Amino acid sequence: MLSREFQEVYNIFKMNFYASMCANSKELTMQEAFSLDIIYMLSNPTILEYANYMGISQPNATYKINQMIDKGYLTKEVCNTDKRAFRLKVTSKFLECYRDNDRYIQKTLGDIENIFSKEEVELLEKMLMTIKDYMSQGE
Repeated sequence: MLSREFQEVYNIFKMNFYASMCANSKELTMQEAFSLDIIYMLSNPTILEYANYMGISQPNATYKINQMIDKGYLTKEVCNTDKRAFRLKVTSKFLECYRDNDRYIQKTLGDIENIFSKEEVELLEKMLMTIKDYMSQGE
């Protein structure tokens, strides 16, 4: 069944990402790795935007953010539009860990290109672009 296979592939990518994040940084907890990934994908959210996305209180978010700042994975920058707010930005230390996941993805894509024909790879690419566009409409 397609949904089971899709879920399994998705889980493999997620598991590899969080395992590599925690393996490369012995100081990050799984929850911190997840939070940093969310902050990265939200593209420099404010603390309130992060808290709302995670469904946690702003004081709880601030506490967690300060832990990640202390470990060197995150910085706070004053927001240009509201000087009382801060934008969260991942650091190069985080991005270095993130690059390991990029290497895993590149290896996987290379393997796909070796296993499947050029036409099959092009069809997969087209399908993935269509899925991404469809999923992006729901945001």
